[in-house]
Amino acid sequence: MLNYTTQSRWPNGFGSQQSPIDLKNVGAVHAGTALDFEMRNAYGLTSEIDDQTTIRDLGDGAATIFGRQFAFVQVHFHAPAEHLLAGQAKPFEIHLVHQNSIGQLVVVALLVDVGETDATLQQIIDQFEPGQTQPVHIQLGKWVAEQPIGFHYLGSLTTPPLTEGVEWLVITNPTVTISSRQLAWFKAHFQPNNRQVQPLNNRRVEIYTKQE
Repeated sequence: MLNYTTQSRWPNGFGSQQSPIDLKNVGAVHAGTALDFEMRNAYGLTSEIDDQTTIRDLGDGAATIFGRQFAFVQVHFHAPAEHLLAGQAKPFEIHLVHQNSIGQLVVVALLVDVGETDATLQQIIDQFEPGQTQPVHIQLGKWVAEQPIGFHYLGSLTTPPLTEGVEWLVITNPTVTISSRQLAWFKAHFQPNNRQVQPLNNRRVEIYTKQE
């Protein structure tokens, strides 16, 4: 099992573009009013896995991301969030992992607040079996706003092998919320599973939002 209490000793031989990072408006380059992300085919979950640090659900679906076609591969969850907003962590972060035909990875991260119970998250919780992998038939709810705002940057996987070259869209206005009861369930079943923020190292970070 991946041990988050010893993450400073995780092997990392891939360079200086690691994730997650602290996302700050100051210093980010304004690149547009909305992130270019659109679900083209509904995301369906077909297999649910207890990997002992989180729930990981495999599935299928398709998206257009900055004009390129990607397949939805899997979704998993972090509590608390991995990415920070000006030093502050949201209580929950959802990672929607995508891959294209030549193997490029894009992770769409949703920074989630506590609020109403989400029906899709509840289905995922209800069908979870500790230590097991089992088939599921869950349709993802509409977790992403039609005009998603947030950040875009180049980073890495946040678990070993920490491979770089991963494109990140970090959405700060998801339509999904997690209830306090659902969040308590995740905390009861899994230890904190957020990687510590990594140095920016002069990377370009783009922000997509309406300018005031």
